[in-house]
Amino acid sequence: MTYTKEERALLVLDSFGAEYAKKAKLMKLAAAPSELAENFGAYREAVAKITDEKTAARMERALAGEEYTEKLLHMYAEKRIECVTFFSAKYPELLRQISDPPFVLYCRGNTELLRERMFAIVGSRHTLPQIAKRTEEFARELSGKFVIVSGLADGGDTAAVSGALEGGRVISVLAYGFDHVYPGCNRALLEKVEEKGLAVSEYIPSEKPLPYHFPARNRIIAGLSEGVLVVSGGEKSGTRITAARAYEYGRDVFAFPYSIGVASGAGCNALIKEYAKLTENLVDIYAAFGINLTETEKIPLSDAERTVYEILLDGEAHVAQIAQKSGLKPHEVPIVLTMLEMKKLAVSCGGNRWAAVR
Repeated sequence: MTYTKEERALLVLDSFGAEYAKKAKLMKLAAAPSELAENFGAYREAVAKITDEKTAARMERALAGEEYTEKLLHMYAEKRIECVTFFSAKYPELLRQISDPPFVLYCRGNTELLRERMFAIVGSRHTLPQIAKRTEEFARELSGKFVIVSGLADGGDTAAVSGALEGGRVISVLAYGFDHVYPGCNRALLEKVEEKGLAVSEYIPSEKPLPYHFPARNRIIAGLSEGVLVVSGGEKSGTRITAARAYEYGRDVFAFPYSIGVASGAGCNALIKEYAKLTENLVDIYAAFGINLTETEKIPLSDAERTVYEILLDGEAHVAQIAQKSGLKPHEVPIVLTMLEMKKLAVSCGGNRWAAVR
């Protein structure tokens, strides 16, 4: 990977792991990172005040020659990390426009995805199984129009990433460096994202998954995306931070509605009361972006959905009959019917009876 003079200087300055607020102050000291790097002596006292004497001394030694820079870039290459800096043509324009954009995106995977339209889907760890299934279906279908952006938390994020992985149109934004994986149970999922899609972090590889990194990470998810769908979240869920950031940036916010008393959806209902668009089906999202599902556009169906739809084409049927004819387990049928209803291919007739929409 070849980097420009400005990018090389920025990568060196970013490599010391300073907090974002301190990095932002450093970047304002000079007209450009290369100016700060090449004339570090003139800025050393100011750098020490912003960071500390030890960090300033480390920077001074690193910038004394090219050896540190070359070792740093070699290390990134060995770790299969491509650095997309604020000066790169690949840096997403929407993210560039937010008030606190990351200076460097450390990436593993297909960085060309950063040039495409993006849409975020986020959810809490406490996502109900039926909602996780619904989220996976939404992500799979929305990935035909957008690159799906999410975190890597268990629950709603995992469902969103899993749904979009099939086509490789997925970006996972991490709250730590690539030397770590959190949660550990999603190591295999992260490897798949790196192989088929893209994993992104603003943190140098050695940075651990500290608690305050996660709210900061959420601003990147919101900043990358044209809209955000919140599929689950309690009253104090981190998903509300992502939604609030998206709203602040002028992006569309969508949320699944929940029944009264469902704790894992209380945050979604609160968002709908405040500013989020109540979202029951894909049309609710597509309409906001002027995307029409025309009659000639084939609606993608899973094998189970296709089987159930064909049964309904023969006439109105009870859920028990559908289970018997399709070979699905009784508890699986309502989920499939709900997905068909969202795609406007099935309608409830009451009394657990359903019919096809032709």
